[in-house]
Amino acid sequence: MLSHLRSLFLKKISLFSVLNFDGIFLNTSVVKMSTTSLKNNNTNPWWIGVPTKLVQKTTLVPGTATVEAFNSDSILTLPVYTLTFEIPCDEYAFTGKAKRHDRLRIDLGDIVKMVIPGYKPKSYSMSALRLQGGDESKDENCTGEFDVTFKVYPNGRASGYLDSLRVGDEISSFGLHKNKIRHKPLDSSSIVGLVAYGVGITEAWPIAKAELDDYNNNESKVVLLWSSRTTKDTFWNDEISEYQQKYPNKFVLVQIFSREKVHGCLYGRINLDVLRKVFKEDNEADDGSRFLSVGTKPMMAMTDRMLEEIGFPIPKHALLV
Repeated sequence: MLSHLRSLFLKKISLFSVLNFDGIFLNTSVVKMSTTSLKNNNTNPWWIGVPTKLVQKTTLVPGTATVEAFNSDSILTLPVYTLTFEIPCDEYAFTGKAKRHDRLRIDLGDIVKMVIPGYKPKSYSMSALRLQGGDESKDENCTGEFDVTFKVYPNGRASGYLDSLRVGDEISSFGLHKNKIRHKPLDSSSIVGLVAYGVGITEAWPIAKAELDDYNNNESKVVLLWSSRTTKDTFWNDEISEYQQKYPNKFVLVQIFSREKVHGCLYGRINLDVLRKVFKEDNEADDGSRFLSVGTKPMMAMTDRMLEEIGFPIPKHALLV
């Protein structure tokens, strides 16, 4: 009898250990345990991701992640960084919805999922993708780098963890298709209107570049409306300026600041009048205009409603559907 009870007890202990290990593995997959268990293993849940090595960290906006930055009269800046990662090689298996990083389409809004320990896979826009040998190198042995640009928020669980990474560290990640398609212009004189709220520029600007560089066979004008608190919160200014010179007749940048008056820029917050002024004036091809807003879900929903009020109902006038 005692022997039978002892056997049952050991079985329960063994089962608990396996379940407990799996729980720890799922929640701390970025901790350096053993990457060999992820290699060529199609039995792992697809949302675990694959080890992804950080090779560079670049400061775009210096600052401190403090709640004081949210005070109504504060001009403190929250820090913004670009993390550069090696693209995981093909010895790792991607299953289910998880996609290889080099297969993502920045121009269609595809995203990278960063697996945050003890939290969940968090979505980030891929701000750049550099393949060794260019786009034609998308084969089974593709190598290269990709960037994730993010803002650090006070007590931010995901952004705080990304900020804690050091060069050489690994975090599990995977790509995810949004399954979007691009609305082609109906009129050669139509516009592509992009509305970026703050750090939403990390998705809006790469898409703007794709519209200018990859789809430059059409005459659509790209109008980018970027909302920020102050000029100190902005970044990528040199590259944006280069594109203004490269496409003087096709690219227009309109900046609006809520806590700083800047010559040549709008002041305040994005509202109905601002959208009308930026996207309706001098726009003769209303029917073919397409739009994309990037921000929090409430911000994007508000923007869609305002666009409809000025004659651009979504999804009819959506850039990506």
